[in-house]
Amino acid sequence: LRTQGLTFKKRDYFLVVSRLAQPKNVELAILAADKHKFALKIAGKGSDESRLRGIAGPTVEFLGDVSDKELASLYAGAKAFLALATDEDFGMTLVEAQAHGTPVIAYRGGGYLESIVEGKTGIFFEEDIVSAIKKFEKRTFQPGDCIAQAKKFSKARFQQKLKKFVKEKYYANS
Repeated sequence: LRTQGLTFKKRDYFLVVSRLAQPKNVELAILAADKHKFALKIAGKGSDESRLRGIAGPTVEFLGDVSDKELASLYAGAKAFLALATDEDFGMTLVEAQAHGTPVIAYRGGGYLESIVEGKTGIFFEEDIVSAIKKFEKRTFQPGDCIAQAKKFSKARFQQKLKKFVKEKYYANS
């Protein structure tokens, strides 16, 4: 979760970082981008890539695999990160986006509920991603709020909480 040296000037694109496979629901973002003419960048590859490219219009850009440096720049520059899977356990990409000061628009479910603070670090949707994007466009999100939320999932915090749990659970009565 490195954010040093990043600028938070947001551009006019939405970002998806995902394996391009049916369960990830990337198609939802593509169809919305085509219908409402917003820029969408998609980083990733997968078995559904040919089909997705076939339905994508001119506002959708497929980036394939990108380097860590390119990914950091994409996260930092996106207007918002889109998380579309309906049954995701956790979703590390949401935390990565937030670590770069970028809010998230995500399906309301699974692990996404643990990593986003609605109205503060992102917006949830259940059926209509376009309504969520319109709602998002009317709000202002602070990069610092997103970064603070991402820090809750840092390696150091995880280690600290695990040590505390073990100490309380196994050594409390020693």
